[in-house]
Amino acid sequence: MIAKNIKGKSFKGCVQYVMNETAELLEAEGVWADNAKEMIRSFAMQRSGRKEIKRPVGHIPISFAPEDSHRLTCNFMLQLAKEYMEEMGIKNTQYIIVRHHNTDNDHLHIVYNRIDNNLKLISVNHDYKRNIKVCKKLKDKYNLTYGKGKSNVKREKLDNPDRAKYYIYDAIKSVLPNCKTPTDLRFALQELNIEVEYKHKRTIREIEGVSFRYDNISFKGSQVDRKFSFGNLQKEFDKNIELLEERTQEQKEKQLSKVEQQAEDKLKLPVIGGVELTSEQWHTLKEGGFVYLENIRKKDGSGLFSSYVFLNEERNKAFFSKKNPDVFVKFGRYEMCIRDKILIENGYVTKAKVKWYGGEFAYPYL
Repeated sequence: MIAKNIKGKSFKGCVQYVMNETAELLEAEGVWADNAKEMIRSFAMQRSGRKEIKRPVGHIPISFAPEDSHRLTCNFMLQLAKEYMEEMGIKNTQYIIVRHHNTDNDHLHIVYNRIDNNLKLISVNHDYKRNIKVCKKLKDKYNLTYGKGKSNVKREKLDNPDRAKYYIYDAIKSVLPNCKTPTDLRFALQELNIEVEYKHKRTIREIEGVSFRYDNISFKGSQVDRKFSFGNLQKEFDKNIELLEERTQEQKEKQLSKVEQQAEDKLKLPVIGGVELTSEQWHTLKEGGFVYLENIRKKDGSGLFSSYVFLNEERNKAFFSKKNPDVFVKFGRYEMCIRDKILIENGYVTKAKVKWYGGEFAYPYL
């Protein structure tokens, strides 16, 4: 388990980088999680309360040894990420935890707002040393594999130029799985304050070499590590393109299967409380809406009733409401939709729609 603490200026660049084609959102706290654009907007709203802070973005890539891959379920990776954040003092703030599936090297990304929910700045003092201690603690606690070679070098004891070289090494290793072209690598490393310069052949514009500069210290790619010569980097770009094409094809096949299943579902319309749904009603419910049904039979057979009906997020259980499920009511410290209140009361975790400051809405998991 290796983690890297990065501070940045732009939530837009960081979130767009993390939410790539292979991203799987494991958890979101305090942000609208429907898409990357809404996430960026959520982070920016809270960040606007402390405009004087120049680097409000916290970004933590965490990678794991191949030997541990058989244990790395999404639930276990999420648990490790949250324990890591707790140990590092990243609390009471917005964050997303994202797993990437674009490489054999299992890894995830944490993006958090250094401006917490009380508009206080989350300290990053001595985070380099704290990060090493926390990773060791978690590896020992869960018997995770210790890295070999460069991954096992004690960075905190290094001085320049080795300190800069290992910073570049860690940065390239963290971003390379998401890069398909030399330009992708350049932009990704710019976010980490690393400059990239490509050397071109004299007669043609083909790239033949690469160098990296950090803290006014420059290294050729092969000086950082032999696998970071441009020839080897190009092999990684090609491999990433191939993996993306494979996953794109898989997604197309899954989508086709989904369409076929939807067509089959139209032939089997469900019944709720003895009331057979129309295709329009079933479509509304599956899309997250609600319908009003009359003459619903009670479970104990004692009579009939009429009610608004909606489904849970898994679309496998119906719930009933005397009032419009999208009407807002006070529940605890939130003002939320009736449907979310009913789901929570029935033991479900849901992304509730709640009224927020300034007439906006938030979608926390409750």
